[in-house]
Amino acid sequence: MRQFVIASALLTAASSVALHAARADDAAAFYAGKTITLIVAAGAGGSYDVYARALADFYGAHIPGHPTVVVKLTSGVGGGIATAIQLENTALKDGTVIGMTQQTNLVSQLTETAAMGKYDVGKWQWIGLMAPVRNMLAVWYTSPAQTLEEAKTKEVVIGATGRASPTFSVPQAVNQLLGTKFKMVLGYQGVNDLNLAMERGEIQGRGASWSSVMLQAPQYISEHKLKALVVDGLSREPSLPDVPLLVDLAKTDQQRQAVRLMSSAAEFGRAIFAPPGVPKERVNVLRRAFDDTMKDQQFLTEAEKLQLPIEPATGEKLEQITKDVLATSPDAVAYARDLMGSQ
Repeated sequence: MRQFVIASALLTAASSVALHAARADDAAAFYAGKTITLIVAAGAGGSYDVYARALADFYGAHIPGHPTVVVKLTSGVGGGIATAIQLENTALKDGTVIGMTQQTNLVSQLTETAAMGKYDVGKWQWIGLMAPVRNMLAVWYTSPAQTLEEAKTKEVVIGATGRASPTFSVPQAVNQLLGTKFKMVLGYQGVNDLNLAMERGEIQGRGASWSSVMLQAPQYISEHKLKALVVDGLSREPSLPDVPLLVDLAKTDQQRQAVRLMSSAAEFGRAIFAPPGVPKERVNVLRRAFDDTMKDQQFLTEAEKLQLPIEPATGEKLEQITKDVLATSPDAVAYARDLMGSQ
């Protein structure tokens, strides 16, 4: 009997190896000579762009057939909702088109009228996460208020790309939670545009990720020109250990639930997904190749050189987080909409 069990186990293991090899062969035959397009909902030069290009340089080597991976930038204006809609509804569903949209798209599906019913993140097939991205609110060194307490009595003009973007929702939530007087000006095209506006004196602060400051304008940090006041995420930003989280500002259970929903977007920071309809076997191939890329020492060395924090998560983990977020109670969603100024 024992010999039968051992033989059966060996046969099962052998069958699994053979099946994996067959799938790898199928994937290699499909991807050989092809190009995978990584569509990114962001402008040129920002941290989305830099992360995507770093991944593209190494990802194809880990995919059977070794396809070329190219980055196509769209726009982060409006929180990247237009790109999310495009990826779900018009992108090829054969595994040659993958996406990286704004991390707010999952929450926007619940809170933003422009997103509701236009796409369903619950159907997206997550490939993996390079790093969570914790957004922040920071003020320029010439801003009339240099602390949250001062911003309760002094108006501060904050630049934003759109109402569904954290460049708007974070200062909006701080206004609601603390009674601060941040005044948001919409319509900027991305981080570069916001930086130029601060330097010209058009605005007195901005949001987006702290990594975008480290990547694009590290002199703001070394010369003490930009000061972070609050971070939006479920865990502290390692480079800003003393800056409070947005959830720390909440005073009631209702506020905490709403802010946690809002802050869950950080967990989808630099996440990659395949649109609905891509065959599951092909998604699994892309997932395992992504996991291998995140362990690739050459990739990690390049990321360190580019000052890109890497805190990876698997596609399966993102899938579970998505289910948890989409199960948020209607009351918490409704309060979050008010908190974020959603339309």
